[in-house]
Amino acid sequence: MMDRFDRATKALGGLGMAALLGAGVAFAPADAPSPTPEDGSEALDGQWRIRATGAKIVGGYGNNFAYNGENVRPLDGHAEVTLDTRTGRGEIVIEIETTPESGPVAFSENQTWEGTIRAVQRINTERMDMARVAEEIWLHGNTGNEAPVMPKLFNYFATWGPSTIWVNGEEAVPMIGSHTMFSEQARGPDHRIAKAGQVYSPRLQDKDGFTNPDETEFHYVAHTTEPDQNNFPPHTAWIHLHFSDVEVLEKPSDVEIPYRAQ
Repeated sequence: MMDRFDRATKALGGLGMAALLGAGVAFAPADAPSPTPEDGSEALDGQWRIRATGAKIVGGYGNNFAYNGENVRPLDGHAEVTLDTRTGRGEIVIEIETTPESGPVAFSENQTWEGTIRAVQRINTERMDMARVAEEIWLHGNTGNEAPVMPKLFNYFATWGPSTIWVNGEEAVPMIGSHTMFSEQARGPDHRIAKAGQVYSPRLQDKDGFTNPDETEFHYVAHTTEPDQNNFPPHTAWIHLHFSDVEVLEKPSDVEIPYRAQ
């Protein structure tokens, strides 16, 4: 596992999402087909397929992380991921629908969405500038990989790249930087990120121990890079989706779930 971790860390080069998806970054055409085996052949090692349900919208404009579990609301829908970590190609498709409990999704100060939302992130690291795939890697917290908007958590895989978002069948966001993680569990059944009663905050010195390695979850975020100090994180627009139930349909043979620290 450590060899894979070392490769992933080197690939990231310590860059956070703001650097990877910063203003002015141009992505090559996002025409990465799903890396499914051809002609009925067996999947190559490195192949992931997951289906994530238990969809929730986390917060909205003003606070897009809601560490205390408040304003984390249920959605209908799911996420489907097909990813080959060896080739750096894949596709993440999210289909969700707002509910009476969720209400509208506050994407920005002046833009809310209600109804059916579809987000597609396509990854091809060979053709798309700044697209990234990492596997079996620690992110966030004080790791130096990604901002501390989340505590330190182990990721079976993570992706960075462009997404397109449709609302009720109409293209609402043609291209936006996005990030996904299939990770150990950070949000408990009460939707909080906490340990021993202490709710997580990026300001905490100790950012470890807020996760449950025996359970998993899937994360999807997409955001602009234009500054807005009235929002957290301070960008003009965010969408943060959390999926609490993950079914692993296919995985590399050398990956253990749950992972065991060595």
